[in-house]
Amino acid sequence: TAEYNTLLKSPRWFEKRKTILARDGNKCRCCSATTTLQVHHRQYHVSKRTGQFLLPWKYQSKYLITLCGKCHSAGHANFKVPTFNI
Repeated sequence: TAEYNTLLKSPRWFEKRKTILARDGNKCRCCSATTTLQVHHRQYHVSKRTGQFLLPWKYQSKYLITLCGKCHSAGHANFKVPTFNI
């Protein structure tokens, strides 16, 4: 959504993204590409209390993974990202 895309432009997301890219050696975890890198949420979390999605940078690092644009697109085309109420 447009709102989510705005959140991904936040300095807080850039910091979290930088941390995940460094953890993953600045390469795609699927194909080892080093260009067009993106950080993918392996699952989404919705607050039981508020009904709102967790802010992108609030996820534990274990729920984030570095993918190149091609692998990221292929993953979304072939799999649905699960959503959990927390």
